[in-house]
Amino acid sequence: MRRVSIVICTRNRAPSLARTLTAIGAVALPAGSRCEILVVNNASTDDTEEVASRALPANGIPVRHVSEPVPGVARARNTGLAAADGDLIAFLDDDQIPDRCWLEKLCAPILSGQAEAVTGGIRLAPHLDRPWMSACHRAWLASSEELDNRNPSRMISANMALSREVLGRVPGFDTELGIGALGFGEDTLFSLQLRQAGYRIAGAFDATAEHHFDEKRLTTASWLRAARDMGRTDAYLAYHWENSDWVHPWRNVLKAALRRVCQRAPAVASSGVSESLLHTTRNLHANLQYLRERKRPRNYTRHGLVKLATKPCP
Repeated sequence: MRRVSIVICTRNRAPSLARTLTAIGAVALPAGSRCEILVVNNASTDDTEEVASRALPANGIPVRHVSEPVPGVARARNTGLAAADGDLIAFLDDDQIPDRCWLEKLCAPILSGQAEAVTGGIRLAPHLDRPWMSACHRAWLASSEELDNRNPSRMISANMALSREVLGRVPGFDTELGIGALGFGEDTLFSLQLRQAGYRIAGAFDATAEHHFDEKRLTTASWLRAARDMGRTDAYLAYHWENSDWVHPWRNVLKAALRRVCQRAPAVASSGVSESLLHTTRNLHANLQYLRERKRPRNYTRHGLVKLATKPCP
């Protein structure tokens, strides 16, 4: 009998968590499996603990609750990996509503021996989609539509699964990445490391979850913060994992800053935020962050699987 742990990392989203737990109670379970739900409370100050303790999914999956007191989604994911009972671990975000066959289809490539890790499908909730959004905009909101179903380049942590065996070589998520740190990329680096270690990542985009994110993420300020955080993540990955040496980052900062001034006035309107402004903002902050990161020793040997003992960026 295969043991499956569904890990939900959450911070101050008690109502959303309650909806997700209710939705999991309606999913079909993989045949011959024993499942659990593990809620990782990442320093919440709302009713998260009470919601988790009262949860009684209709399909009878037991719910456990553990605490990670230090904010940061990568820390919470690592706590979930350590506490999970399963030899197959599925991650679902606390603002996702999975389809009925989600878990069966997400686990299938691992259970059949086709892959050691799987990325599932994510679509935006219809009321949160906007006519002006491109595939790029939706991807920034965790949509899976730009990933190759046959050979996905990475996993999306909001809906993914992995075999515990991969943790023997890739022990966890980098805590300098993700929400609560640089903002993004903990799943991207983890995916890169899995591939480097020789593990297979499969796409199961019919294992679908619907993303019910906070509507505040559609404001101009939120889009620009996301672009900033993506740029910071780009620099971290380039410097520490790729061991890249960027040429003339200060010159690139000045160019991006000037371009951003020219783009901002016409690009921010009721029709949303243009891709060009987002990419320029991302490039600006990538080069600014690279200037910070290059003052530090590198955190990894080139394409390393385990983080070296170095100090975080001030």
